[in-house]
Amino acid sequence: MSDTLQPKHRSSSYQRLKAKLKRNPSSYTAVDKKDWPRPQNVTDLLIHAIKGGGRAFLLAYGIRAGVIFCLSLLRVIRKRAAFGNIITASLKNETALRFAGMFGSFAFLWKLVNNGMRIYRDKDDRLNGLVAGAVAGLAILCEKQEKRVDIAQQLFVRALQGVYNAGKARDILYFKHGDALLFGLACGQILYAYTMQPHTLDPGYYNFMVKTARVPGDLLILNEKNVRGFPVSQQEALAAVNKFRPTKNALAITKAMPEYPAAIPCEMIHPWVDGCHNTAVERFLKVCQAMFPVYGTLHFVPMLLLRTKHLRKDPKGMLAKTSLATLKSCAFLGLFVMLYQYQVCMHRKLMDAGVISSNSKYFYGIFGFVCSFSSIFLEEKKRRGELAMYCLPIALKSAYQIAYQRKWIIHIKHFEVMMTSVAMAIIMSFYQEEPDVLSSFVRKIMYQFFGKN
Repeated sequence: MSDTLQPKHRSSSYQRLKAKLKRNPSSYTAVDKKDWPRPQNVTDLLIHAIKGGGRAFLLAYGIRAGVIFCLSLLRVIRKRAAFGNIITASLKNETALRFAGMFGSFAFLWKLVNNGMRIYRDKDDRLNGLVAGAVAGLAILCEKQEKRVDIAQQLFVRALQGVYNAGKARDILYFKHGDALLFGLACGQILYAYTMQPHTLDPGYYNFMVKTARVPGDLLILNEKNVRGFPVSQQEALAAVNKFRPTKNALAITKAMPEYPAAIPCEMIHPWVDGCHNTAVERFLKVCQAMFPVYGTLHFVPMLLLRTKHLRKDPKGMLAKTSLATLKSCAFLGLFVMLYQYQVCMHRKLMDAGVISSNSKYFYGIFGFVCSFSSIFLEEKKRRGELAMYCLPIALKSAYQIAYQRKWIIHIKHFEVMMTSVAMAIIMSFYQEEPDVLSSFVRKIMYQFFGKN
């Protein structure tokens, strides 16, 4: 494609990347290859790999244990745990040890195979990174079986992201606001599963959604029964509503609800607040308040551990930037929840007015797409892609389980290990030859944990 035909909205970063790829694709590396340490014999190779693996293990352990400690500290503040217990629990946490083992093993295998191939082949090219990444992908075996699928899906979508960015830089692929669109599609599937197929979501993630969205699980179950055409008895409706300090109006509407209502009324979905507008405001404020310490931890801990040089150089600027990012993240999730709830309420109002006659299960997925695509623009541009990459594996896992239960696909044993090896082969080949096609988040993580080859 000629320069005159380039889309004017194409980001300058991709214009620069494309120019570099045109000049010399293999020269655009994470670090200048002439500065890489190059072991020349087996002894040096083993020492180099062991050092790299040990460093990655300690760094991964420190970060994971630190996050666990900070989140546990919130329980201490809320008087739900003793301070002395959380220190021991954080340091001896199996999750942290397995996480560190995975990173340490990956770094060891990658450095060992990559440098070993370079010595044997007397070449330093993409093939080395491809094979080394595939072998190092076996490090996922350090994690428990139930965690491997989630990790494999995360890595696979990161690999696809790299392929897409490489195609975008070469004018092969491009979608305006593709990150927001992908986030919206992923959330559409997740919100459909949240309301209609909750068993296809990880229990911990589903509980997080229920707690964050502030719609009680009992009422979600009643809504699912109603949408699927099952009767909702007055007894179970009152039992569910009475758990949440309902208003007089909510109680009256619940008592008057027929066994087969056209839709579960709004007053049952938010029984403690009268009025849909008031509910929307309440959701936004409550979500922001609840998520502030969580997002604060997720933004500040990486800054303290991974960006110490920047913090020492400009502490005020870094603290202000991280604080603003925390507030943006809180506002994004607050708006997300508020818009979803508001759409559900407005759907009921339109049904009451006779504008809409159906309560299709697919509406809940459409509502998820609308609220997520609209709210994601509150986040910084670089965060949008990261959020999309976080949600996409969850959506794919849910869609996979729905397809599997409908017998559209078959199960393949250890498929997650194979997926990880394929994903890491792609990622490490890019990291070695043209790392800018990987997201900035992935590049920073790779360089911080694995450094130079």
